[in-house]
Amino acid sequence: MQNQSIYKILLLISIVAFFAACDKDFNEIGLDVIGDDHFGLIKDDSQTVLAYNTATGQVETSNLPVNSLGYYNNPFFGKTKASVVSQVLLDTVNQTIGANPTVTKVELSLPYFSHLISKDDTTGDSTYELDSIQGFSIANDKKVFNKIKLSVYENNYTLRDLDAAQNFLDIQKYYSGETAVFDTYKNPVRLNDDSNLAQNDEFTYSAAEIKTYKTVDGAQVVDTRSVPGMRLKLRNNFFQDKLFGTGAAGKFFNNSIFKDYFRGLYFKAEASSASPNQGSMSLLNFKQGKIIVTYTITVTSSAGVVSTKERKFAISLGGNSVNLLENEYNSGYTSGLTSNNNATTGAYNLFPKGGEGSMAIIKLFGDVDVKRVNANGVLYTYTNPSTGLVEGNGVPDDLDLLRNPIDGKKLLVNEANLTFYIDKDKMTGAAEPNRIYLYDLNNHRPIVDYYLDYSVTSNSKNNKFVHGGIIEKDAATSAYNKRGIKYKVRLTNHIMNLISKDSTNVRLGLVVTESIGVASNAKLLNSISVANPFNKYPSAAVFNPLGTVLFGNNIPATDPNYAKRLKLEIYYTKPN
Repeated sequence: MQNQSIYKILLLISIVAFFAACDKDFNEIGLDVIGDDHFGLIKDDSQTVLAYNTATGQVETSNLPVNSLGYYNNPFFGKTKASVVSQVLLDTVNQTIGANPTVTKVELSLPYFSHLISKDDTTGDSTYELDSIQGFSIANDKKVFNKIKLSVYENNYTLRDLDAAQNFLDIQKYYSGETAVFDTYKNPVRLNDDSNLAQNDEFTYSAAEIKTYKTVDGAQVVDTRSVPGMRLKLRNNFFQDKLFGTGAAGKFFNNSIFKDYFRGLYFKAEASSASPNQGSMSLLNFKQGKIIVTYTITVTSSAGVVSTKERKFAISLGGNSVNLLENEYNSGYTSGLTSNNNATTGAYNLFPKGGEGSMAIIKLFGDVDVKRVNANGVLYTYTNPSTGLVEGNGVPDDLDLLRNPIDGKKLLVNEANLTFYIDKDKMTGAAEPNRIYLYDLNNHRPIVDYYLDYSVTSNSKNNKFVHGGIIEKDAATSAYNKRGIKYKVRLTNHIMNLISKDSTNVRLGLVVTESIGVASNAKLLNSISVANPFNKYPSAAVFNPLGTVLFGNNIPATDPNYAKRLKLEIYYTKPN
């Protein structure tokens, strides 16, 4: 009986846990995991918060898990062209080619990120929607993506594994601003030169299912079905010479030899003359890309009969890669960065922008430090008798007061949040990032609340939803018309540790993120020259091409947006 009771309890816990983990729609206003009612708790939003901006400059973009490809004109931030260079690898090394190989077809395939909408039981056709692509219009409640100019070239620049300048002891890093280098070393012959402009000058991302056909009893029927993706026809004569010409002898023995011989492909994106002011930009996993070379060989039978036989030669877009970013930023963004970078007063606006963009630096409890704490836990002002100067203790006075309340009653923190309201006027018509990421800038790692949040959803981008940072949107009728209102980040445990465990009050960094599960860092080409310079930047911000404009802390009381200023909200109780 006791075992049965335990079993029932465990079953009940499992059911509750299952439903708690189910996916939620985080884009509706007012939806909150914990809720906005804090009955019986004391709210304190009087603490000083300083937040200001800094540009990142060039960022490391080698071997990212996903890459941006396209041309996008953000109404506030400006224009960005994102191109990709990728090495290529043999699927099968040292393979036998056969006699008189003749290339008949070369096709490059690269799947898009997409999800299934529906499937027709009669025809078997599937309908998909593309994910992670910006730059589209809406027709019949469906996305129609803008055109870009896409050119594929042979890359002749060696993408090294190790850095020669470091005696080949460190991994070679490549940066976002190296477009001119790869332009110089590319083979100028365009490989996707098909007469169909949708293959090059008017390339368009499409959500259509990809189907191939075969003939059965004189009729065309579907042979294969694939998820939406890029399908490019490449020049037969280039691959004829590259793979089967005299220079190819001995180059298929292994991939080390092959990737030095064929150094990869350069996917160059530009504005299309068919859509010069607004293109589209997609996130793609280039390591899923494949080139299939179809060729024929001659075969002689034992009877001396000569015939042709079709074969395939498979090459993958593997090995090293680089994402190249060319930015033409609007003056509103660049001047805004310059006028909102005061570390002493903080900023009116914050501009977290992915790629080669910008970030916000946040200092909780401000800089005022003129008091110390005596042995009885009482704050007092200390004047150095030698210098006559007032000297604090290295801890902001606001934080000292929370650690040592005047009434002597210690705080029990129940919840703490930073809420970032979106400046809707500046973000009008601009694509909005789904999530922002707050992290320990001093040590380049997540804060403790990140590590302690195990919440998951069916969409991994919304994992750790208690910690938050997910955009909250208004209730517009169409999903495509919903606009962001705010982002809320919970840092309850971080604040608890600052108050009750005397943890170091580190600076916090705020960036956009494409994947909350990626907490690694990329290098900055040049260190950020603020107090305590740094040269690292979250990787997931590098491969998110979007940005947002948020209200900072420095908003005058007479300003209509004063209520939307950045505040640290602490909810706590005190013992009786």
